[in-house]
Amino acid sequence: MERLAARITMRLMTGDERSRLLEVGWSYRSDEPHAVALDFADFQPDATWTLSRDLLVAGLHGPAGEGDVHVAPFDDAYVLIALADDEGVALLAASADAVARFLAATARIVPPGLEHTRIDWDRELKDLLVA
Repeated sequence: MERLAARITMRLMTGDERSRLLEVGWSYRSDEPHAVALDFADFQPDATWTLSRDLLVAGLHGPAGEGDVHVAPFDDAYVLIALADDEGVALLAASADAVARFLAATARIVPPGLEHTRIDWDRELKDLLVA
C-alpha cells in the first residue's frame, strides 16, 4: 500500500465576513483509491471528511457534487469546498494549484480508471458480510 500525505492551508469562510486559516491534512491511500481524506484535527478533534477523488478533480474545472459535499473553482486561483452536516455548512477555500498538485500525485500512485485494480475485493466482501 502506498500513502500520500500533505498539509494544505485552507480558509474557513464564515457568514460574518471573517475567516480563519486552517492547516488541513490531506491523505490518500492506494488501497482506498477513490477516496481523499481531509483531517481537520488541528481545528476540531476527530473531524475527518472523506471525499471522492473524482469529485475533487471535477471541482477544479467546474461545479461538482451533490448532497453533503460540493466543490467548485473560484477566481482561477482557488477551489471552494462546501461540507454540510447536521450542524450546518462549512465553506472552505484552498489554493487550486495546491489541490491540483496533490491530486496529480495521487494519479501517479493510482492512475484514474485503474482504481479497481487496487481494491482488495476479498477483504471488502468479508468486511461487508461481517457488518
